[in-house]
Amino acid sequence: MGKKIRKANNAFLLGSIILFVLLLVVIVLFLFASFKIYDKKESDYSKDRYEIVLDRSTLNSPMTVYMNDSLLFSGTPASQMTLSVDRFAQESSLLVVDGNTDNVSILALPQSSAKVTLVRKGTDFEFAQ
Repeated sequence: MGKKIRKANNAFLLGSIILFVLLLVVIVLFLFASFKIYDKKESDYSKDRYEIVLDRSTLNSPMTVYMNDSLLFSGTPASQMTLSVDRFAQESSLLVVDGNTDNVSILALPQSSAKVTLVRKGTDFEFAQ
């Protein structure tokens, strides 16, 4: 009776070890594949860069500048300034909120590297030509 129990325990232990090794192999393959896909997606946009110049017409008025859902600047610019941002999405837009009137201007950014100048036209903001 002792040999049958010992053989059953050995078989269970061997089966558990094989299952554990297969599980580790699946996890390693999944991690390898996911990191490879992540690196491929990152390289598409990492070379593009936006330069957003706040023109003199934006001076001494409170404003908040967002790119997509990321805050770039909040405050009152005292001098002309340039915001340099990496492109991190295929399509990006610039949201500018006037601090006095809470008016929101939504501006579409180009799909490649660009230097754009932001000017104030009344309560709205737009890109200079």
